[in-house]
Amino acid sequence: AVVSTQSTGTKVIVLQHPAEQNRQLRTVPLLKAALPDEKCAVVVGKRFANLKDMLSVPTALLFPGKDAVDCSNVSPGTYDQIICLDGTWPQARRLYQKNPLLQSLPKVMLSSTRKSVYLIHTQPTVHHLSTLESVARAIEEMERLDGLEDKLIAPLKEMVRTQFKYGACAHSTQQEARVIRKQEIKNGEKNLTVAPKICDFNYDTF
Repeated sequence: AVVSTQSTGTKVIVLQHPAEQNRQLRTVPLLKAALPDEKCAVVVGKRFANLKDMLSVPTALLFPGKDAVDCSNVSPGTYDQIICLDGTWPQARRLYQKNPLLQSLPKVMLSSTRKSVYLIHTQPTVHHLSTLESVARAIEEMERLDGLEDKLIAPLKEMVRTQFKYGACAHSTQQEARVIRKQEIKNGEKNLTVAPKICDFNYDTF
């Protein structure tokens, strides 16, 4: 898919767990391609010794928590950049725990209920999003840029459609898989579900 560059006022710094680079289908390259070079930086590692140097401007961490402010309630211009942790949820939590400076940053979070389009990946729950989707929605809400999210995730949807054409299936969530496995165990079945397909998914309208 052709990725068109989108103009935003907020810079994005992605702190990426090294294991993410081993994944075949990732969303951060799509994010990097969709934002100007000066508006998106990707730093790979587990501990970031130069993190302080990245925080010379007002910065928020996109990370859920009791002390996090919903992105839709952030006034435009409050933050010049946001930091996003890229990895599985356990990996993202470890990045947060191993880098104390991250814990001192103000946090912003998402609360809208729009589901992920990254359906070839098994998400923990229906409320979890890919890194690209999370950043796209955060910037749209913080900058009040209606339509930005759809523009940024368009290449992701195209990538997923392509995978569907070559036989990939739409995945249910890990949460849904656990429910199914419990029932399978109760029924005495031996071949337990790992990542169930969405049975009623309409591939033609995606």
